Amino acid sequence: FKIEFGKTETGQILLADEISPDTCRIWDKATNANFDKDVYRNNTGSLIETYQIFLNKLEDLK
Repeated sequence: FKIEFGKTETGQILLADEISPDTCRIWDKATNANFDKDVYRNNTGSLIETYQIFLNKLEDLK
């Protein structure tokens, strides 16, 4: 797994490659909630609900 990123002259961060719960280990720093496929693998919750929560958190960053 690798992430490619850079900064524009105006300071905007650019990312390339996919960043998703399918390709990364993603944890909520505040709650320690897991947003990756382990929810499905370990049968600890709904994968769709987990991905929706992750999407909502990303949208809140806008």
